[in-house]
Amino acid sequence: MASISFTDDVGSVTLDNGTTAVSDGLGSRFADWTPFQKPIGPATTALGTGMRYQFAFRTDYGASFTMNEIPNTKMDDMLRCQAWLLGGGTVEVDTEDSNNNVYDTCCLAPGGDVSIALQDKALLLYSMTFVLINVDASPSAMICEY
Repeated sequence: MASISFTDDVGSVTLDNGTTAVSDGLGSRFADWTPFQKPIGPATTALGTGMRYQFAFRTDYGASFTMNEIPNTKMDDMLRCQAWLLGGGTVEVDTEDSNNNVYDTCCLAPGGDVSIALQDKALLLYSMTFVLINVDASPSAMICEY
């Protein structure tokens, strides 16, 4: 089951949408997974040629994605996760994809956000959207292949 895990001052949390029984677990997948990599450092454009030059201090490897169909009974965990990430905490992202990719140390990307939205008013289902980077000691592209 695709999940986000972290441990804050209150304790350990594994946030998922609880839909492992739907379509043999397909309901628990992250949606709209979009990886990115971005060099971080000052950049400029040469006046004569239009070429871009950059001194990169590091490269951020990250992804934006959404966890859908989270029941309202998990609102406390969603709010804790949001506060934890906004406060500078890290989370583990378990994609449960075909390669069993797990990203152990992820935080909010520079300028990124984590948001909660009401997805289904009748069933009281929510979604959470994340923009995270992998800050592991040897980071790699955040790939998810379902």
